[in-house]
Amino acid sequence: MLKLANRKTAPKTAAKTKTTAVLTPDYVVLDYPKNLEPITARHYAVRVGSCDCVGMDLSIDDQPWQPCRWAVGYWWFDWNNFAPGTHQLVARMHKSNGDYVLSKRRRCKVV
Repeated sequence: MLKLANRKTAPKTAAKTKTTAVLTPDYVVLDYPKNLEPITARHYAVRVGSCDCVGMDLSIDDQPWQPCRWAVGYWWFDWNNFAPGTHQLVARMHKSNGDYVLSKRRRCKVV
């Protein structure tokens, strides 16, 4: 006859969990056009990704800020009538407390 042995283990102690608040940093990034991407069309939709915000603007070649539109989870700027050459784009996110967060500059080449 087989004798089964029971394994005795020490009772498990509850694991100490440390709860910390996770703060998501504010971010704004120009998704498209990619850096140095050649643009061949006469109309281009610039896509901007960001965390929660109340508004978004775009500046092309350090010109005045122009508002973007919100659709399908992204901010969009419909860019048209642009001159051939290299352009610099930067986005400005409006936070709910009145502050702004700027994206990194993105260069693209219109051919």
